[in-house]
Amino acid sequence: MAIWERFDFSRTATVNTLEKIDEKKWDQQPDGFSNTIKWNAGHIYLVMEALITKAAPDLETNIQEYAPFFSPGTKPSDWPDTVPSKEQVIQLLVDQQKRIQKHFEGRLSDQPANEIMIGPLKLETIDDLLNFLLFHEGMHLGTIQAQMRLV
Repeated sequence: MAIWERFDFSRTATVNTLEKIDEKKWDQQPDGFSNTIKWNAGHIYLVMEALITKAAPDLETNIQEYAPFFSPGTKPSDWPDTVPSKEQVIQLLVDQQKRIQKHFEGRLSDQPANEIMIGPLKLETIDDLLNFLLFHEGMHLGTIQAQMRLV
């Protein structure tokens, strides 16, 4: 199975899950969790943007607009009054998938423009990077699914 099929499978699972959750529940933070469903959904988007644009600086991004909300270490209790809506976050995820696939089609074996290390893991190709990002997305989708049961 090619990476694009795995990406489609993963992102479809994420978007379908998010669409089923009432928006009122997106901002509830269950006991034992450091963030909310909205934060996890936005974090999936933001981390993919951050690493993909490190690999390909020529890819346009709006990461600066969303970094204050969804970067590692941020939390909803510190957010300003105006935050992205459920619909905005879902649309970001949908558009991101199309944009990344179009940009990297036929370039999966290319090396990232900048070295990408995740702890001891060196991501040497775009394919390596996408596989890591799908792992990251799956972790946060699992968190979202756990939070769904508690809110």
